[in-house]
Amino acid sequence: MTKPALFDPERPSVFTLPASAGFLPALAGTLSQAFPDPSDLAALTVLVPTRRAGRELAEAFAKARGQEAAVALLPMIRPIGDVDADEPPFEPGELAGIAPPAVSAARRRFELASLILKKEGATGRSMGPGAALALADDLAGLIDDMATEGIEDLSALDEEVRALLPAHMQEAAMFLDIVMTAWPARLDELGAIDPARRRSALLKALSARWRETPPAAPVIAAGSTGSIPAAAELLVTIANLANGAVVLPGFEADMDARGWEAIDEAHPQRAMKALIEEMGLERSEVRPWPGAEEGRSAGARRRVVAEALRAAEATSDWVQRVSTLKQGHGADIFEAAFEGLSVIEAPGEAEEARAIALILRETLETTGETAIVVTPDRALARRVSTEMRRFGVRLDDSAGEALSDTASGAFLMRILDAALDPGSALALAALFSSPLFALGRDRARLRPDLGALERAVLRGRRPGTSYGEVRALIRAQFGEKPALCERYETIIRAVEDALSPLLELCGEHHASVWAAALVRAGEALAADGEKSGPDRLWAGEAGEAAAILLREFLEEAGALPAMSGPDFARALLETARARRVRPRFGTHPRLAILGPLEARLVGADRVILAGLNEGVWPPRAKIDPFLSRGMRAAVGLSAPERRFGLAAHDFSQLAQAREVILTRAARSEGSPTVASRWLWRLQTLARGALGGDADAALAGRLDYPGLARLADAPSEPTRIAPPEPAPPVEARPRRLSVTKIETWIRDPYSIFARNILGLEKLDPLDRPAGPKERGTAYHGAIHKWTESLPDTEELPADALERLREEGRRALEEAGFSTAELGLELARFDRVAAWLVEWERDRRAMGIRPVALETRGELSFESLAGPFTLSGRADRIDMNAAGSLEILDFKTGSVPGKKEVAAGFSPQLPLEAAMAARGAFEDTPPHESEDLLYVRISGGREPGLEASAVATKTSAIELAEEALTRLQDWVAAFDDPKRTYPSQPRVKYSNTWGDYDHLARRKEWASAPEAGEGGDS
Repeated sequence: MTKPALFDPERPSVFTLPASAGFLPALAGTLSQAFPDPSDLAALTVLVPTRRAGRELAEAFAKARGQEAAVALLPMIRPIGDVDADEPPFEPGELAGIAPPAVSAARRRFELASLILKKEGATGRSMGPGAALALADDLAGLIDDMATEGIEDLSALDEEVRALLPAHMQEAAMFLDIVMTAWPARLDELGAIDPARRRSALLKALSARWRETPPAAPVIAAGSTGSIPAAAELLVTIANLANGAVVLPGFEADMDARGWEAIDEAHPQRAMKALIEEMGLERSEVRPWPGAEEGRSAGARRRVVAEALRAAEATSDWVQRVSTLKQGHGADIFEAAFEGLSVIEAPGEAEEARAIALILRETLETTGETAIVVTPDRALARRVSTEMRRFGVRLDDSAGEALSDTASGAFLMRILDAALDPGSALALAALFSSPLFALGRDRARLRPDLGALERAVLRGRRPGTSYGEVRALIRAQFGEKPALCERYETIIRAVEDALSPLLELCGEHHASVWAAALVRAGEALAADGEKSGPDRLWAGEAGEAAAILLREFLEEAGALPAMSGPDFARALLETARARRVRPRFGTHPRLAILGPLEARLVGADRVILAGLNEGVWPPRAKIDPFLSRGMRAAVGLSAPERRFGLAAHDFSQLAQAREVILTRAARSEGSPTVASRWLWRLQTLARGALGGDADAALAGRLDYPGLARLADAPSEPTRIAPPEPAPPVEARPRRLSVTKIETWIRDPYSIFARNILGLEKLDPLDRPAGPKERGTAYHGAIHKWTESLPDTEELPADALERLREEGRRALEEAGFSTAELGLELARFDRVAAWLVEWERDRRAMGIRPVALETRGELSFESLAGPFTLSGRADRIDMNAAGSLEILDFKTGSVPGKKEVAAGFSPQLPLEAAMAARGAFEDTPPHESEDLLYVRISGGREPGLEASAVATKTSAIELAEEALTRLQDWVAAFDDPKRTYPSQPRVKYSNTWGDYDHLARRKEWASAPEAGEGGDS
């Protein structure tokens, strides 16, 4: 076999390797053939774009040699984008004084945030450290862009350009001047350099060294497009070495002249065009890589993809070019190109992820077959990972998971929440739910106590503003159960003790102080019965990342000013969100999710390019908070479209794999999406070439979205029928209040769930004061005020002030905050003014209250035994004629007379029936003359008195009819066959129900065949 000719001392040695050939295996195979002697191969230096590509190339060499990578004698493989001065091809110490150490990412972030805070302080505005850290990332990106492109200052941004900018951009430009002066000075003090500037310096130094003293051993630069100027300079140097060669990925040497001239910033060939022009080469001088065969189908795919990504200025003759392609390469070029290429357009994001998961799972059915999902959409990547867990497969996701979303990161943030907001039930419950929370005990045994403590104490109103108030609430709840009281108090006391390092910090402190206190608190809370806190908290990939993060705050955040606890929490959260955690073990060896950068040069049997929607891939151009588009151009920075060109090159290379599946979601978060420009162009080209057959040509061999739907669909759909529970008669309630009677009539299922099953709705954690608390406060204030009034016709002169004072006290006790009280007191003042006049008018008519908030009971016999009706009347008045008036104060809506007459709002009629029989305490038996709703809203109409009695009936008739209906209703439910349906009457159903989810109303109430059911 002829040894491949790789080097030409007379001209630059530049090759291209098509993506369809399998870049890294083809590279390794040819180099192994060119250097059969292991010692010669070991002397070879190969520069690749990324570390992942380097690892993959090492595996490819090992396979080409028929050995394991761990024992094979391999070339020296280095990433060109992450060179290190202390590793070959540099010699240790060779670049001392040329390239200082790179400043760490964490240190730079803190230092830049400090500069941002100083600048904001100088302008009189205030910005928290968290916001400054987020902005520091953008500033660091701009600094790296400038370093990458060799821009030393902003002098090109002259006053004339500044004068044309909006005010906020002028300020940003002035800030950049300050930072570009202050930041290099600070780096000099630190004896460090920006990472991008150091990389450029090292690449330039290596390039200069090899030009002056060419290396004796061969050098191959493979897979880089030269998009970084310093890297491009090195590639030019390597190409001109006597024993050097450059291998470009997917260079289109056979592109037509018009398309070549039209290449713009967004074109996938832009960087390589600029590179070979810098080398002084013609396109025809870029040779195919020896031994890399391109089959007809692969060649057809490459040409069609290149045509689809053609520069916009060169697409006016697309129709003619389609004909030319068919004439030059055969009429079936498009059929050949689309062999192994398919498109999936799923209805939504969930369906797209599920379809991708099925493709990955199918891949595993073939021994040794591999697949990668390539997408920049992190949300889609998470969805796919989650879907794969149903198959028990854990995916290697190159982007990892945000540290803030891991158990360790979330635990640290919950500790800060609990310490900075003591007494918050929400913060405590969140802390309890963390798997790392153990308090030095066996967590499995602790969990029942935590659950009981949450249900009994933490639900409902906020316990207070300290852990002492939480313990006081426990004593109030469990005072009669000393053992339980002590057990729960001990838990809260232990939490408080563990949090004490943070609780003791008041005011502002440096980040290192807060971080040290957080470490102590976290380790104390994480310890369990078997392992210490450090062993549990800092274990695993996430724990190690959390430890590194806090070490950075302990050791490198000295530039940040002293800050409050909430500011530290925000700073820690912003940093944790930006920190990614990748699993090192336990992932599937044949499947992976990669970002476009990580996927460069990486091959697989099946390649899924996912999330192909505009704004996702390619991503939207990021808005630079410091430089506008014009400002970037003025200082010599590249336009955002250059990143589109790199992304387009990634797409074109990946789309040439043996089997490629392109996926997108037609809708995102309920809104229609636009297909990626690359996918749209490919589909448009296919339709122009194949007409009506295009969709079939691009269809997959299986309907994966349809299979995904079937995976979750039942074999036979089962219609959910409305619930019809029929419990034994002896289990049915024999005692209900008048308000529960209304619930029973409207929604029997609620009575079944609440009074028979004993299910109670849990209050939310830290429930804010709202309508319920307002109503309770109004009732309490009115009751105390009315009770304090003398039994005279005239009201006291200070009646209004007394009512307002009672209202203030009641609203404060109800839990309304100081800020909310401003609005609530104004509302109650309007109610109070109306009530005083209303009370004065009633007293003038000889009407006096005889009972306030009075309780009563009325029992009667039924088929299954006695039934007791209980109730509490807000107020019972007696008029001048000696008849009663039953009053019910409402802060919400008032039932209409038709609802009352029909029996669906029976509260007042039933109370009247009870009063007529002397059921209420301190109220002699009297018939009622009127039933009144008193609506007290405090709105435009602050109060309203409305009778519940229709004009053609009387209160006593309404009361007796309501009691008769209740007796019949009780008797009906004493029949064992009588069921408890869920809101059977559509007209009189509640708009909400505490037990609707248990009754699964949404599953059957909207079904076309579902009837109303129940009794009319």
